[in-house]
Amino acid sequence: MNFDCAPALGASDTVSSNPAPVLAPSPPKKVCFPPKRAELTRVALIGAGFIADFHLEVLSKLPDVEVIAIVDPALSRAQGLADKWGVNSALQSIAELGSLGIHVAHLLAPPHLHEPLCRELLELGIGVFAEKPFVLCAEEARSLAALAAQKGLPLGINHNHVFQPAFTRLVEQVAAGDIGVVEHVQVTWSVPLMQLDAEQYSHWMFRSPRNILYEQGPHPLSQLHRLIGQVQECHTQILSSRELLPGQTFLDRWAVSARGERGTAQIYLAWGQGFTRNTITVIGSDGMLEADFTHDNLSSERKSPWLEFWNSFLAGWKRGGMLRKDATRVLKNWMSSTLGLAERQDAFYAGMRESIAAFHGALRAGQPLPVDANQAAEVLDWCDTIAREVSKDEGQSLPLSDKPVRPGEVFVLGGTGFIGKRVVRDLLAAGKPVTCLVRRTHSLPEIVESAARDGRVRLVRGSLEDASQMAELFRGCSAVVHLATGGGDTWEEVERTMVQGSVKVAEAAHQAGVERFIYVSSIACLYTGELGMLRDSIQADPLIDERAVYSRGKAATEKALLKLHRDTGAPIIISRPGVVVGEGTPMQHSGYGLWARDNHCVGWGLGENQLPLVWVEDVASALAAAALHEGPELIGQAFNLCARVPLNARQVVAELRKATGRDLHFHPRSLAKSQAMEIGKWMVKLAGGRQGLVFPSYRDLKSRGLFPEFSCNLAREVLGWKPLEEAEEFLDRTVRIYGHAQVEEQPGE
Repeated sequence: MNFDCAPALGASDTVSSNPAPVLAPSPPKKVCFPPKRAELTRVALIGAGFIADFHLEVLSKLPDVEVIAIVDPALSRAQGLADKWGVNSALQSIAELGSLGIHVAHLLAPPHLHEPLCRELLELGIGVFAEKPFVLCAEEARSLAALAAQKGLPLGINHNHVFQPAFTRLVEQVAAGDIGVVEHVQVTWSVPLMQLDAEQYSHWMFRSPRNILYEQGPHPLSQLHRLIGQVQECHTQILSSRELLPGQTFLDRWAVSARGERGTAQIYLAWGQGFTRNTITVIGSDGMLEADFTHDNLSSERKSPWLEFWNSFLAGWKRGGMLRKDATRVLKNWMSSTLGLAERQDAFYAGMRESIAAFHGALRAGQPLPVDANQAAEVLDWCDTIAREVSKDEGQSLPLSDKPVRPGEVFVLGGTGFIGKRVVRDLLAAGKPVTCLVRRTHSLPEIVESAARDGRVRLVRGSLEDASQMAELFRGCSAVVHLATGGGDTWEEVERTMVQGSVKVAEAAHQAGVERFIYVSSIACLYTGELGMLRDSIQADPLIDERAVYSRGKAATEKALLKLHRDTGAPIIISRPGVVVGEGTPMQHSGYGLWARDNHCVGWGLGENQLPLVWVEDVASALAAAALHEGPELIGQAFNLCARVPLNARQVVAELRKATGRDLHFHPRSLAKSQAMEIGKWMVKLAGGRQGLVFPSYRDLKSRGLFPEFSCNLAREVLGWKPLEEAEEFLDRTVRIYGHAQVEEQPGE
């Protein structure tokens, strides 16, 4: 494996007859830290979130590295990751690493925790390899760099986009003088942001208007820094913004004009966009280079001695050839990795792999780190300078409640989410006090925040895995609405978090004397692959083991909770919403079909059957009513929540196209054809020796078609539920809202 990064040229280096541009500051000093060559580098991971899997996959393939421990305050998450990757120790705190002889910790915690955690690790004598952003200002970065130097410890930063293949090739050509002296760089970073679609506004990147720059900006800015060095001056203009929640502003499009040490730059940063464009164009005195990181290609144009008409023809012809060559390479790489003939080569993974490998290779060789803390500080100088005109107001957190439970209180787990916040609102409207279990007390939905301020909502913190703690929190409550039901990509994760986790919470509620425990399941646990009428029943799909892991998890959870009801009398009530839509859910809902791209929806069939749609407001009203219903009719029962709206997938996508003005398409595809394609992909992977393959389930595919009607008699008769079912009004409330949002987001209006 190649541990080298792209070469850094000094000011006097030359290539051919052209002066080569300086591409990096002076090399950092060597770190005299590497373990004895015969000894493996002992590594710990700090944080068991999304990015940890990528680090572990790369580290598992480095011959001189051994992962010793995974640390996360949520011990079950650390343990799950440790089990998955065969790591011996799962710990809750950094202090527990002291006796394990750790050489280096990969710091993967949320950005606002990097500075104190990095300092704690260095004080323990442990080197650090930190995810971006290293810290949240250049001053903190330089302070930590000084501490690491004082202790003789390595402190590297994962600026993985500097190692992306297209950028590496671009840097090599710039260094070779192929386009002369770099004069100007144009950066375009325009990307979707799934957290916006999912309305995950409590995420760190949304807590302050400037946070998004530190969360996402180091990717393109580390590349820019590599090309033109330190920032000298810049002007930032905010092109547009959105109000996520009252008082919570998100700056979604930025334009920056800047001057660096060795050239000027124009930077376009845009987040939450419908079309992805992620490029860097370098304009030199004798040519230009453009790297497209989305498609992993590089094209160029250079001066020629030919007349203009022929020069123009050659420029387009040669660029087209370069693009075709790269497109072929990308396709071959995908096919090779899919067949199991080669390692993954997609741009993101390749950048991660080379960045992590370069750090550990340099560490063991006693060489300068590819990206050290001082270089990261210079990238943060770019962030700090660009963000200078942006408000630094971090917002205010609310205190946790110390008040006792009030009579008739309803406890909502997941009360800040898409459905949960509406359940809280409806309960408050009915005059009931509410308690919400929260991980954070800032950036809360408006209804939860305002009710917490005036005392109608109690905010408490706890762990769903701590049964005794949850029983104490539930004590005195009349009902629990359980929306925070867990999940995972593997059956082991789903069984632990969704099934066992929900049973533990239900047991705690029963122990505390709660009168009603409402578990929010899904119609995904039912077999919906045939026409007919599905009535309320506790029976899930009888062949659920042939279904996808999510459906299996929901069915297994229902089965375990109903057994708890039979064995102990726990007051279990199960609710199964259908295709829930409304403000706050992604426009590209999987209930309509498979979104191969964000504007191309491939149907689960021909898209002609009426879908079991339901407005999110109606789901919330039913859950609130179930929490308040004191009769025994729902105990030990499961009730469906689907409206009878005369709309199919074709019609919904067509209405989305009209409302948004976007180039949206619905592609009907027979289930037989889809199954044949799935089997074809399975055979390719099987031929490549891929492990753990499961033959594609036709039953699961058919069930995604959502063919039957739902009676929903329990909700209608017991709770008096009357969902919105008139087609035009339903479209106004759930589909045409996306067109309204686009109009409102136009700048200058």
